[in-house]
Parts: sequence; C-alpha cells; structure tokens
Amino acid sequence: MLKKFLLAALVLASTQPLCGQITIDGTLDASYGSAIAVQTVETGFGNNESEWNAVYAKVEGNRLNVMLTGNLQDNFNKLSIFFDTKAGGENILSGNSQYDFLSGATWISQNQSGLTFDTGFSADYHLFARAGGGNFSVDLIDRLGGASAAVNGNTGSAAYAGGIANGFVNSGSLANGSSVGNLLNNTLSFSMNNSNTAGIGGNGGAAADQAAALAVTTGFEFSVDLSDLGLDSNTFRLAIMQNNGDHNYLANQTFGGLPVGTGNLGGDGIGGFTGNLSGINYNNFAGDQFITVAVPEPGSVAVLGLMGLVGFARRRRS
Repeated sequence: MLKKFLLAALVLASTQPLCGQITIDGTLDASYGSAIAVQTVETGFGNNESEWNAVYAKVEGNRLNVMLTGNLQDNFNKLSIFFDTKAGGENILSGNSQYDFLSGATWISQNQSGLTFDTGFSADYHLFARAGGGNFSVDLIDRLGGASAAVNGNTGSAAYAGGIANGFVNSGSLANGSSVGNLLNNTLSFSMNNSNTAGIGGNGGAAADQAAALAVTTGFEFSVDLSDLGLDSNTFRLAIMQNNGDHNYLANQTFGGLPVGTGNLGGDGIGGFTGNLSGINYNNFAGDQFITVAVPEPGSVAVLGLMGLVGFARRRRS
C-alpha cells in the first residue's frame, strides 16, 4: 500500500502546474502565495499616506521578489529595508557609513547611528525608496559592516506619474555619498503603485484589521538577484521600517509588527525627535521586528511536498 501511495505522490508532484511568473509592477501576483508578515498596528504617519499592510516574498530563478502592500507618502519619506544575508554585519548601526545626501556637515545616513536591531539580526545591506518631486527612487547600499565612511551602492529612479512608477537600478549607477564602487552585478527592478485607499487605518497604535490588510493588493515591489546580496546560507532576514526623509524619525510601521498600542517610535523609541535613531532598541518591544525568509533548493517544492506525503503515509500505517 505504501508503494502505491508513493507512486501516486510522485505522479502528483510531477504533474502539478508551476506557479505563474512574478511581474514587477506594484501589484500583488497570486504566485507569491500567503503573506509572510501582516501589519499589527495602525499607522502613525497618516492613513493611506505611509502605511504598510503586509509583506510577500518569493525566491524565483535566484532572484528575491518582495511585495509590500500599502502606501508611501509623496514627500521624500523613506521606506527602509535592511537585509541580514551573511556573516558579520551590524546589530547596532554605526555612524560611519556615508550615503544618501549631505545635510550640513553630515550625510543623513549617519542619522541612523545607534539603531539597535533585535538580537539575531545584523544588517548587511540597506535598501530605501522614496517619492517626491515627480520622481520615485531606490538605493541599495552595502554598508560594509559600518567599518568606514565608504560604501558600495547603486541608485535608480523613475517618473512618478499619477502615483505609479516603474524603474531599474543598474550597475554603474552609483549612489550619492561616499561610495567606493558598484554593488550590483545584475539589474534590480522596482515598481510603486500608490493607489491603495483601503487596508489599515490611521489611528496610530490601534490594533490593525489584519483581514483588511490582507485585502490590499498594491504597493512597493522589487526584485534583486540573491548573488548581489552576498547570500551565504539558505535563509536570510529582513527588517522593514518606515522612516522620515532624514533617516531620523521612525513611524510605527515595521515588519515584524510592533505590539498593539505602539505609536510612532521617533528617535527615542517613544515618539520623540532627537536628531538620530540612537534611542531605538527593538529588543525593548515584544516579538521580533524582522522576518526570516527561506531560500528553496532547486526542485524543493516537489521534493518537500513528496516528503510530506511520505510522512503522512507512514503515519497512516502506524
């Protein structure tokens, strides 16, 4: 009986249709599957302004595709995504790395100095996106462990017409700041569809309606080659947060989500402006403010499905 069951499982695994390919257009594709994180609190930066409802991720053809449903305010506020993809990195961000733009005698990236991630997360790369002045732009930075002012990075922009942008970040397009060279060997594609009018509300800190969050299908989407993120294992982590234009005042829109009742974090963790993020320590909040993503081995979908069926068959026999 077990042999017959295994044969049926093999046939099933080999005849199941593949999921459709993801298109980077700022609209959620069904092939992403279920959300890997859902927002827990309503936004403190304005309903349908800077709100993030859910996160979807899929590795396909050695590329990481990520979809964040929600909105990004058209005022240069920055959506920040930090990647922990390899050994090393910074659990506490240093003030050394110089990028984005110069404000007085300081590069505004240095305003992130002192931000402490949850134990278990050490940032290697920083992707940030912003809209303003009719343009939408994305930067990807290798912070190089915060060891020096110079970083590797690339930037790309696209016209932000009617709240829709589609563009690319190419190698050779260096990020602003103290850059020692290209980071990308492959094109990073991105899209922003800012048409959402539903999802979570703007009563900052109130419990988010997660069913409403999951119903949103538009927002920020990007695709990056895993080789450009220095991946050295079959899992990596993302820490996602909503910042202001100067990288020094955080909203309460993070993934993983913050506890219900948490308002804007500001720079001191309780909503105050201090000029930098040194007062933010994610260990002070329940849960992990990062997401773990698994990278499947080639063919692992069918194999894992089969192994699950094998285990089920064995349990049926016992």
